[in-house]
Amino acid sequence: MSRRAPLSLGALALCLAGCGEPPAAPPQGPVQVSVMTVALGELGQSALAPGQVEGVREVEVRARVTGILQAVDYREGGRVKAGDILFRIDPAPYEAALALAKAQLRQEEARSTQARAEAARLERLLAAKAAGRKEAEDALAAALAAEASRDAAAARVRMAELDLGYCELRSPIDGVAGRRLRTEGALVTPGGPDGLLTTVVQSDEVWVRFGLSEAEFARLYKGAASAAGAEVRVLGADGAPVGAAGKVDFVAPGVDTRLGNIQIRARFANAGGALLPGQFVRVRAEGLKAPGACRIPEVALVQTPAGRSVLVANAEGKAEARVVTVGGASGGQADILAGLRDGDRVILDQLQRLRPGAAVAPRAPAAK
Repeated sequence: MSRRAPLSLGALALCLAGCGEPPAAPPQGPVQVSVMTVALGELGQSALAPGQVEGVREVEVRARVTGILQAVDYREGGRVKAGDILFRIDPAPYEAALALAKAQLRQEEARSTQARAEAARLERLLAAKAAGRKEAEDALAAALAAEASRDAAAARVRMAELDLGYCELRSPIDGVAGRRLRTEGALVTPGGPDGLLTTVVQSDEVWVRFGLSEAEFARLYKGAASAAGAEVRVLGADGAPVGAAGKVDFVAPGVDTRLGNIQIRARFANAGGALLPGQFVRVRAEGLKAPGACRIPEVALVQTPAGRSVLVANAEGKAEARVVTVGGASGGQADILAGLRDGDRVILDQLQRLRPGAAVAPRAPAAK
């Protein structure tokens, strides 16, 4: 036992020496970072928002008289001109009603002529003292009543002509006709669900409705007057603009309490039909230019307790945090409205490793 004890104590000493804390790592040098030097200037502001396309004119074609649908004279989805016949209702009952109204008008015209002649005859006899005043007045009243009956008959003729005309349903505008909702042989009635036959949409010009929050609206515009005529773009799935730019032609006078935003409408030319009424789209609203602003990659933004910030490489070669005011963002770029100075070097990478005060070695970003 006495011989083994020194060996055990030596082994224990070696074990304790091997299990000690590792030596401290040598201090690292500055972190290599890519930077972008900003230049402040006037920057056009923008905001993205969801919107919906509407036809500038969307007209329902409805039956205005009751009858059997006799013919459909258009192609669904085809272009139609104002005045083109789209549907025909059986006109026979209305032709007969017009003929009857005209016959009654002729009767009333004959009675009116006879009554007027009788009133004139009695007026002459009264002047010759050959007839009493009451007889002359009664004849005049009868003549006036006959004229009223004649006028009422003429109105009935006009109504019958209108009803007959309503048997041909014409397009009220130039546009694209929708699908037919009733087929030949169906009984259609005005004022009910059976009365709607199709719709015609003017598609060569459309509206896009969208909304902006109060903060975004205040950032982009100085009230509704400055928003009028502002440019709006519809963006495709790839973020590229679709068609020509539109112009704002309506701004709601107040905040929509249901949606919590300010409703705006822009008008777009749509000769090629790229925008379809009812379609949901994404729009970019262009606003006033902001002075002393710049645009940086969105990847440079970090969230801190103080708000959205960026790290800049200062003159001492250290990372410095700057709280910034961010405007719109699109295409991976963010608009910075305040918080940066001209010539600041914004750090674009290594943001997870850096803390304010860390030493950095700036380099220009790699070319893409």
